[in-house]
Amino acid sequence: MNKQMFEYNIRYHATNCLYRISHNASKRFVAFFMTIMSAIVPCIAQIDAEMVTYMGRNALSVDDYLTAIHYFNQAIESKPFLAAPYYYRAYAKFTLEDYRGAETDCDKSINLNPFQMEVYQLRALCRIHNNDFTGAVDDYTRVLKNKPKDQNSRYNRSLCYLQLKDYKQANKDLDYMMRTWPNYYRPYMVRAQSLLEQKDTVSALVWIDKLLEKNPRDGNAWGFKGQYALSKKHYTEADSCLTHAISYTPNDYELYISRAQARHALGKFGLAIADYDQTIALQPTHFVARYNRGLLRTFVGDLNNAILDFDYIIQVEPSNTLAIYNRAELRTKVGNYKGAIADYTKLIRSYPNFYYGYLMRAQLRRKIGDVKGALNDETVVARHNLDVTFGHTNKASRKSVRLRSDHELDKYQQLVQEDPDTARNVFGTFFGKVQNEQVSDDLAPMFAPAFCHTSERGYHSVGFMAEMVRYKHAEVPNRKYRLTAEHETNSAANAEYDEKRVERVSNACSLIELHLYRSSIALAKYNYTTALSEASKAISCDSSSVVALLQRANVLYHMTNSDNTDKERKKELLKLALTDLKSASTILPDNAYVQYNIGCMLAMLQRYDEALEAFTAALKLDNHLTEAYYNRAILYKRKNMKQQAIEDFSKSGQLGYYKAYAQIKQIK
Repeated sequence: MNKQMFEYNIRYHATNCLYRISHNASKRFVAFFMTIMSAIVPCIAQIDAEMVTYMGRNALSVDDYLTAIHYFNQAIESKPFLAAPYYYRAYAKFTLEDYRGAETDCDKSINLNPFQMEVYQLRALCRIHNNDFTGAVDDYTRVLKNKPKDQNSRYNRSLCYLQLKDYKQANKDLDYMMRTWPNYYRPYMVRAQSLLEQKDTVSALVWIDKLLEKNPRDGNAWGFKGQYALSKKHYTEADSCLTHAISYTPNDYELYISRAQARHALGKFGLAIADYDQTIALQPTHFVARYNRGLLRTFVGDLNNAILDFDYIIQVEPSNTLAIYNRAELRTKVGNYKGAIADYTKLIRSYPNFYYGYLMRAQLRRKIGDVKGALNDETVVARHNLDVTFGHTNKASRKSVRLRSDHELDKYQQLVQEDPDTARNVFGTFFGKVQNEQVSDDLAPMFAPAFCHTSERGYHSVGFMAEMVRYKHAEVPNRKYRLTAEHETNSAANAEYDEKRVERVSNACSLIELHLYRSSIALAKYNYTTALSEASKAISCDSSSVVALLQRANVLYHMTNSDNTDKERKKELLKLALTDLKSASTILPDNAYVQYNIGCMLAMLQRYDEALEAFTAALKLDNHLTEAYYNRAILYKRKNMKQQAIEDFSKSGQLGYYKAYAQIKQIK
């Protein structure tokens, strides 16, 4: 089913409900207004739920979804019985592709006010993304009872029926739309899709032609015709139809892939390569385009660039036999004999009976003067030939190798086909949002004392510990000594400034305070020896100092990142850090940050079940500890517990940890 088939009409409803400062207000002014208000709101003792909801809607109007969620959180905490903040927060989450979190907020909004049809429409879209098409049908049915001529809801419901294979109900909605809105062309595509799924391709094409009569500029319809012609090997017609489709939907990279296949079949190798170039420009990581372009570049003699394509494939899939074989052949042709030998060696390891590989490697070894290696390979081939001559070959082994060969090595020049899209993975995304960032599966950092900036707007990983109230002599207005997980702010450049300031006020500092400052500064400068020594001195000053124990544990952890630290030493350092953290837990058993750090350390030691318990314990002590939700979700993800991971990432994102939204997107 095509990417654009479902209608995303919720933005219209959400943004039309937003307050506009003036009809001519620019987004820049709204953003400036929100920056000012973000500084004012935290100072207000009694949160005005209507005001912060209003500010959150303004944030939505400038696509600042994280800030919007922050305001809606405040409104909900102040007046949890209001339905609107849940709805608006659901819309923000939906835009960030947190569909489960958005659906949960829609549920809450509907429970508080079951009469707002826009909420049902939004929940229906969330359910579509969550593959709950039956639930989406229920929501659209509720909307259509109140608004029977809501075009988008009826259209989307027909698509949901189609996903459920309920063609009878889908046709009822399609017939209604065709009668009510005769110029509305989208139902024709759905009817064609329905007939195609029922194996009636001829009738499906009739409906596609009817669609093109009404809208000859419909790229999806032309693409449908082109794909059908390609499947029937009508390559000239496929080329023509796909060219029409591309002219109307130039950013659909799948069309270029299909047209490249048609042009390859027609012998238009240069044009096919150009189509793969365009696919890669739109989708740089497209595996199929890279592989097929490598093949076509080989055909036209562009050998060095073909090697680059296969380099990429092998980097993504190091055991891709076809790519390794192709690259071996290409390296041989361009004179990179050592590289070709390396590739043939990989193939022989995977296929010990790949005698062509031995023969080629022998020839290459002679070219580089490795006579002994060449003789060894030639001996293997000669023995095989003798076995064949005298009938001594292991038939079972030959059969096994031949079958693998049939599927892999003997078909190294066959174009890779891509599976067609389905409605389960074709829903469009909004561009320029935080969920599109590339993130790793690294844990969020531990909390430890450090100098950090406090002036930037936005989320800060800063915690509170009563003991640290005493450590304030080296603070300046925008740079304070805090319990924080934002250790990157404590950079080496800042450390020079911090060190000078600490020395100026050293006479006013207590001894433990001075050791803690110096340890943090040394750590920021990667001087682990001094950092560890100063942290240990702080503990000697006061063995009951939880801050000092956290600092030493943090130093020990960072020492594991040293290039000179081997695996066993790293494990030993992590265990020492865990010992300090457990000592801190004995002194302060009800502190969420200590429990969170224990979870981090257990996770680094790959004791995941214990780490999950520690993060859960931290959340029982502080259910707003964002990093604990995030790290617990990371561990759930590693254990392939997707549902639990999504729920925790959603909560973490809701509390301001923006990387969580990119993690949710990765899980899908």
